[in-house]
Amino acid sequence: MAREVFNRYELKYLINDDVYRDLLTALRPYLSIDAHGDQEGYYTISNIYYDTEDNLFHQEKMLGQSFRQKLRLRTYNRANLNEQAFLEIKQKHDKVVNKRRTLIKLKDAYRFLSQKEPIQNPFSFEVSNQQILKEIDFLKNFYQLVPKMVLCYERQAFQVIEDPSIRITFDKNLRKREYNFRLEKGSHGDLFMDPNTFVLEVKLSERVPLWLARILSNFSCSMQGFSKYSNSQNNVEVMLNQKNII
Repeated sequence: MAREVFNRYELKYLINDDVYRDLLTALRPYLSIDAHGDQEGYYTISNIYYDTEDNLFHQEKMLGQSFRQKLRLRTYNRANLNEQAFLEIKQKHDKVVNKRRTLIKLKDAYRFLSQKEPIQNPFSFEVSNQQILKEIDFLKNFYQLVPKMVLCYERQAFQVIEDPSIRITFDKNLRKREYNFRLEKGSHGDLFMDPNTFVLEVKLSERVPLWLARILSNFSCSMQGFSKYSNSQNNVEVMLNQKNII
């Protein structure tokens, strides 16, 4: 069964294509390919992000609040109405990220998310975690959340051989659309970052291993407070000659 609860740090870096190639070469002896990817570790991620009418969740990020949260519906590779998707709450307090998710058929997720009142019988939806569904139900009704953004990208994912709980991912071709909020319709959208820019993420629950810290330092990687959702809302086009992008 897929993991449903995560408590971890997520360290983010923006790197260009040249750095990506050399950095991956340096990292590769320490990494194994994510089992969900193809032979090079790639898969496509598609999300619908939900927010209030006045974009409260986006504003929490822009104002630099210590507590922030998101609700999203996520699928991997080609979405199908009759296949499983993930409903996810993602919350960040200071530097710690908590993510809770439940499996649900995509068609049922649409039905659940479109309901304007609290569900009377959560067991009317077949999910992997009823408690998380109840939390999501409260969140969406308390804030009156609506679909705001479809956000898709390609991810290349690895895990550290000596500690598989440490994940390293490279995301590219970040694209968005503010229409057609149906994931089964495809992962198309408008690029909102330079296609030669990668979002590198290191996800871990403890300190960064010394070997990894040294490699990141050797390539002058500096952490960024980067949110894909907020950058898509801002329509920010990240160019390689901007400050802090190597």
